[in-house]
Amino acid sequence: MAETKRIDWVDYAKVFLIYLVTLAHIPACKPVYDTFCTFLIPAFFFLSGYFFSYEKYPRFLPFLRKRLKTLMVPYFFLALMAYVFWLLIGRHYGVNTGSNVQWWQPLVGILFGNGEEMAQAVPLWFVMSLFVMEMAFWFIGRCIRGRGFVMLAVLIVVGWGNYRFVALPLPFGINPAVACVPFYLFGMMVRKMPWLMPSSWLSFVLGAVAVAVAAVYNDHVTVLTSRLGYYPLFLLGAFGGIYATVTMCRVVAALFGGNKVVRFVAKSTLVVCGLHLVAYTLLKGVMVYVLDIDISVLPGSSLQAMLFGLAGLLCCQPVYWALSRWLPWTLGRW
Repeated sequence: MAETKRIDWVDYAKVFLIYLVTLAHIPACKPVYDTFCTFLIPAFFFLSGYFFSYEKYPRFLPFLRKRLKTLMVPYFFLALMAYVFWLLIGRHYGVNTGSNVQWWQPLVGILFGNGEEMAQAVPLWFVMSLFVMEMAFWFIGRCIRGRGFVMLAVLIVVGWGNYRFVALPLPFGINPAVACVPFYLFGMMVRKMPWLMPSSWLSFVLGAVAVAVAAVYNDHVTVLTSRLGYYPLFLLGAFGGIYATVTMCRVVAALFGGNKVVRFVAKSTLVVCGLHLVAYTLLKGVMVYVLDIDISVLPGSSLQAMLFGLAGLLCCQPVYWALSRWLPWTLGRW
């Protein structure tokens, strides 16, 4: 998105969601953890779909080249950064000490987008999955032509079929892509038809209630491993979380307007996604070896987890600044 056309509420939403990503990888209070996991990944797919446009990319090859530069180049660069850290430092300390993971296994995980095998770059599976989904969606979206609601229903049924009958994990994040493509399409529909998501407190309240119901009555949601629980409840929590998040961020943006700090952090989401686990390892090392703090204070405590997640997010900002200043191509900016 061009610098002159940034949308304030989207920046707030990206900061809010990437902060939840950092919390998702800390042993926090389970009810809080279960709640935001109901909508976290679908909301990111929604935001990506919000900016999809055939007017901007009427031909496939320019779209492919653009996404290779803006998604896959940062994906491999950040994943390899995290891998080198794991190879030299990460696997020798903490929970990874004595691990039987061979040096080459995370590289295979990176190549095939298998998040469970990507060592300290696990969250980057989303980038690979998003890329694969967008490549397929460019062709799928051509079939819409005013039939968005029908296509949305079809994709929801396909997502259910993938969840119900495709047991084995497919490479390149195909399973999560199929599960979340309805939210990507919905994002595109909302951009074209803003009335689908009115900015009202009713939208926020209904969305929040939907998230609460899904969090209480559904299983814990992990999109990466296709752990979605009862599918209608998964959809309820995902769409409810999207409505609540967008409404909340629109209100915040209307109250405070654009903010340089928020904009900066919003643009760093790829770096935070790829490197916050590396930051966590370093922070835990400081806690144990410098400050003599027992890291067992983290599990089960929402306050400590929130502060630790914030620290991890902040630690990634200097890295983003340095890369954007001296190696912008590593962030997809050519």
